[in-house]
Amino acid sequence: MSTPTPLEKLPDPVKLVLDADQKQAEAVGIVMALFAGALVSLAQIVEGVDSEDPKTTTASWQAMRVFLYGSVMLNLAGAFLSLLTIKMCTDLPLAYHQWKSKQRKGPVVNRPHGLEEWHRFGLLLEAGMSRRYASLDRMSTLVLILACICTFASLTFWVCLNTLNVITSGITMIIFGSGGLVVITAFVMTSVGEGWK
Repeated sequence: MSTPTPLEKLPDPVKLVLDADQKQAEAVGIVMALFAGALVSLAQIVEGVDSEDPKTTTASWQAMRVFLYGSVMLNLAGAFLSLLTIKMCTDLPLAYHQWKSKQRKGPVVNRPHGLEEWHRFGLLLEAGMSRRYASLDRMSTLVLILACICTFASLTFWVCLNTLNVITSGITMIIFGSGGLVVITAFVMTSVGEGWK
């Protein structure tokens, strides 16, 4: 009877990165899926508006529909990318254990130019994570930003097109636009300006 191989654990810095990425992906995935569901309800309301009414066939209504359907698809795509991120993060400990327990040489790490081993992607690469993980992370970030832009735009159009008073509609556009800019600025500040990689 053979003795079981002791479980090879990931190094602590790698565990920290994985835990953070997994928790963020879970939160983002849930929020984006909820947004997609809410936006589908709004899309049904928009399509329920009398299409024969000349007011609803203007370029503004068509632009709102483009942003609305775009935001639904981007939020669904973001939720799916979050699931892929979670899968890659949860698969890594087992892959690391299998690689270490077979006492094979570790994966050959070809770091992209300028990527240090202490960088979060460098740490993950050293533990056996796919190089494609960094691309998935960047795609998820891009989809999140585009989904936010489309969601803000579609909701702004919806409120403005359903407001009869031009002044109220203009003030709403300013408030929603400012809110969108604040959110995107805060996102950039927190993702780029943290001072670590």
